Amino acid sequence: MDSFCKTKIIATIGPSSWDKKILTEMIRNGMDVARINASFADFDELNRVSKSIREISPRVALMLDTKGYKIRVTGFEGKKELKIGESVTIVSESYLSNKELPNKYIAVTYPTLHQDVSRNTSILLDDGNLLLKVKDIVNEEVLCEVIQGGTLTAKKSVNIPDTHLNFPPLSQKDKDDIKYAIENNFDYISASYIRNVNDVAQVREVMGNTQTKLIAKIENREGIDNFDQILNFVDGIMIARGDMGVEIPLQEVPIVQKQMIYKCRCVGKPVIVATQMLESMKENIRPTRAEVSDVANAIMDGCDAVMLSVETSTGQYPCESVKMVNDIALEVENVLKPQRVEGLTQATIDTDILCNSLFDIIQNLSIKGILVISKSGKTSQSISRHRLNIPIWEVGNSIKRIRQNALLRGVKGYYLKDLPSDRDEAVEKAVECIYSYGELDLNDKIAIISGSSINNRSNNSILEISVVKDVIGS
Repeated sequence: MDSFCKTKIIATIGPSSWDKKILTEMIRNGMDVARINASFADFDELNRVSKSIREISPRVALMLDTKGYKIRVTGFEGKKELKIGESVTIVSESYLSNKELPNKYIAVTYPTLHQDVSRNTSILLDDGNLLLKVKDIVNEEVLCEVIQGGTLTAKKSVNIPDTHLNFPPLSQKDKDDIKYAIENNFDYISASYIRNVNDVAQVREVMGNTQTKLIAKIENREGIDNFDQILNFVDGIMIARGDMGVEIPLQEVPIVQKQMIYKCRCVGKPVIVATQMLESMKENIRPTRAEVSDVANAIMDGCDAVMLSVETSTGQYPCESVKMVNDIALEVENVLKPQRVEGLTQATIDTDILCNSLFDIIQNLSIKGILVISKSGKTSQSISRHRLNIPIWEVGNSIKRIRQNALLRGVKGYYLKDLPSDRDEAVEKAVECIYSYGELDLNDKIAIISGSSINNRSNNSILEISVVKDVIGS
């Protein structure tokens, strides 16, 4: 592909995209991050997919998505017909162990439901397609009335909006999956069902001291209510609209999406919009007009990345789905203007102010792009959040950090193993690197942000405007 969008594309890998030829084509079409959903993957699959990605391209980041706690219907096979007005009793899967449940009983994989719900609590089944209302609680039996009926099959999801559920600490599977991701050099872990900072702390404890970054998936009311605190303790956010759209009224989801994106941008942390972006492409080679608008609006909202799920994991057109996101993003980005935001990032205050001033500079000068030479990568975060319409080239000697910052909108990373410690030499080598890839012409004017060669400086950010030929001596 001749042109890649600034918005980053995350694609979930599954049976439809296991083949190396498919993976290669997805990368050529614009995939920046490969996501593996541990809910459906064992260690053999994690190993096989991650190895394939690394062999094809060291630039593509790996993200492991934890299973988390998902309540599901269990205790029967086949299907149950639930009719409006009928009475249904819900129990835990252990309540009637080794006994066949009566027809109008439903077991769920949550042991203390009878303790956590009350009369008039709503219980949603199968992603909200069926609705029950709690009428009474007798011992461990939760007696419900069917408000919205339909056909229920085993293992379908159970959601209980606006109710605090007392999930135990991280499951052993989640712990094992997180440890595997750390040991095998995954770039990101996206943790499911993050509700508060205590959930974050549990994941951080298992992660230990690592360079792997943590993405919090926000998908219920508690996560939304505690968003500001959660954002302080994670490296990025995924707006997981699937469960969110069941846990809160659907009409609130677009508003929450916009609010979260803006808050993430203010602090310079990447934000991902996920679920049902192009879901009809699971079976169709073209998306609906509404889906195209959804992707476009997420980009207009200012997200860093768009994520594909079933489209690329089990869908018929994984490569075409990635290309479609890239095509939509290119068209949208072509008409967007830079959008400055205020707030402090993880960079120093001086760096944030420097990047803010750069926003004004590029409005008045014909700047081809911004070159960032940084050891921490925080400068790129501070610049990227303003959603500039020129490229940000980050040059560094850590391939892992280059991959991780590739999740930032507009940032394109280049790896230089032997990056000189002297500032002037480092700038020359970095510009030569970008020039050698055909990104620059000799007469192009660029902005360069780098550290100083002066030793023992507490703050060492320097901004200069240069012409390429003056830097590389041609």
